[in-house]
Amino acid sequence: MRFKVLAMIGIVLGLALLASVALAGYPDEGFGVARTDTWVMNVHHTLDANVLVTYIDRSGYPSANVAKAISPTWNAKFAATDPGLDSGWLGSAFVDSLRPIVSAVEAHWGEVPRGDGQSAAGYIDVPQGSNELYFPGVSKSGYWRSRVSIQCVDTVDCDVSMTYRDREGAVVTGSPFLDTIEAGSQESYDLWDPSVNPNIPEQQYTPSPWFGSLQVTSTGEIAGVAVTHARKGHASAYNSCVPTGDATVYFPALNRRNFGGDWQGQSDWSTLSVQNTNAFTITAYLSFYKRDGTLELSFAEEIAPNASAAYNMKTDTRFEDLGNRFGGSAIVTSTHPIVGSCSGIRVPYDGLSAAYTGVPGGSSKLVFPVAYRVKAGTAWRKYSGVVVQNVDPENEITIYTHWFQAGGEEYIEIISDIPANGSHGYNTRYGDHAGTLAGLGNDWSGTVVVTTTSPLGMAAVAHNTIKYPDYAYLTNYNGLPVD
Repeated sequence: MRFKVLAMIGIVLGLALLASVALAGYPDEGFGVARTDTWVMNVHHTLDANVLVTYIDRSGYPSANVAKAISPTWNAKFAATDPGLDSGWLGSAFVDSLRPIVSAVEAHWGEVPRGDGQSAAGYIDVPQGSNELYFPGVSKSGYWRSRVSIQCVDTVDCDVSMTYRDREGAVVTGSPFLDTIEAGSQESYDLWDPSVNPNIPEQQYTPSPWFGSLQVTSTGEIAGVAVTHARKGHASAYNSCVPTGDATVYFPALNRRNFGGDWQGQSDWSTLSVQNTNAFTITAYLSFYKRDGTLELSFAEEIAPNASAAYNMKTDTRFEDLGNRFGGSAIVTSTHPIVGSCSGIRVPYDGLSAAYTGVPGGSSKLVFPVAYRVKAGTAWRKYSGVVVQNVDPENEITIYTHWFQAGGEEYIEIISDIPANGSHGYNTRYGDHAGTLAGLGNDWSGTVVVTTTSPLGMAAVAHNTIKYPDYAYLTNYNGLPVD
């Protein structure tokens, strides 16, 4: 069997996400110079994987190939510079192997004209596409700017239809916006700058400020990623939601931490977006749990047809009941299908942000293609956290985390019990397991495998923090389920 994953918005040495004209309420100096690095993991336990990454231009034609051999349960970095493409190249990629593989992407922007000059975002590659995608949270305002990239992963061109709706579910004037994406290629849609969308210039009619959602349908299979840039210079990304018919969404990692009472210092908070994918009003039930599984807050709210409700844990007064030191998880349920996403803001360094996709159900095995423990002397440069959520509402479960060294040799195993509805964090710098994980050394960029015997499985997300003297950024990505 041949295994393939689809690398969306494979930006290599690109001047990407650049505002080409001055637009009301938003700076015209752009987002900086972009590049995309892909971490591919061989999930086979005993056999090497020969991996071929094919870079596809926006017309659907191959531009370059890069091949690497990867040891069992280990990773390889396919850096933006590897294919030798010209600066300004923009496209997508296919990652191919005869062995089972997964991959995660780190998109970087340098020379950002605001903040500390650097930003980044993370997301995962997917093994297959869908004919329908949802993006529960996208923005167009003087502070937030979303750009959605859609890849046609079919063997024929994809005719796509894009419907934007505000938070109340009202369709934006001009929707649906129609486009054709060549087989294998990708297109990006920037609500602020219609010049990057040559086939749908009327997309500029979307109002500002505007916060809402996007539904994309297609004649062929597609995959997608939403990237949101903030005026302060930071960025976040999450994978599109594929409608599965599930009426529950899990959010493994949420924070509401107000240090000093003025939301400064190391303060951080999360915002959930929950979308009703039905043509009628539904009731969503939101429950927020501490790490030990204690229910701290719950409430119900109606969501209008096709609308996407936002829950900002800093500004929404309902979350004051969580206090100023909350770190935990959430479960959102309904009697009808829903999807969701989560974004987070951390205050220092002019603001750091990251996002991930809400998880529709549990998995017995999740893998993470890249995590870090890197120091320069006593200074931390890169560190990671993996947060695992128990999706069983009644039973404690046992979690096995495996941390691998170069060559795919298992180096550290940590066994933990997580209470019903609880969550647990494994951090290479902080917390209960930092001492154990110090055994990874000070120059570790490795892989993590998490398993459980629970019949309902688990949900999980990774946080990667990068810190240098002049800049810092965060990236999040979802755990990838494997057999």
